[in-house]
Amino acid sequence: MTLTTEDRLALDDLVQRYALLVDQRELSAVGELFTPDARLRLPDPPAELDPCVEVRGRPAVVAALGRLSGFASTFHAVVGRIADSAGPDQATGRVACTAHHLGVAEDGQARDLTWYLHYDDAYARVGGRWLIAERSLSVEAITTGPVRRVRTIER
Repeated sequence: MTLTTEDRLALDDLVQRYALLVDQRELSAVGELFTPDARLRLPDPPAELDPCVEVRGRPAVVAALGRLSGFASTFHAVVGRIADSAGPDQATGRVACTAHHLGVAEDGQARDLTWYLHYDDAYARVGGRWLIAERSLSVEAITTGPVRRVRTIER
């Protein structure tokens, strides 16, 4: 079984929507992109770059993503995505992303903490809509650098 063009477009929209909604801090809307019983696995950078923490269910996913509120803003740039069928109404995928975490340090200097990462995903079509059933985030590299100015996201 292969994914149709419509399926691939819907999965691409799901991935892009996740990135944009996270950056806009619309975490309730992000939660709606996951199945009710979804599993999210996260690393603990910089100590651990592979997934080592797991949460289950939409409320736990939203709470885990709430950690981003410590940054003035974020910018997730999806740089590549593949998806494959895993059976009827199921798919798997890998998403490559550059995630900028922008903030102002105690010394007043704006900084960009950049993660080069990928997500390993499992998707499920529920009620005719593709959702994230499982997402595992792995970080490949971390860089930091100065930033001239940061716009703080309105929460």
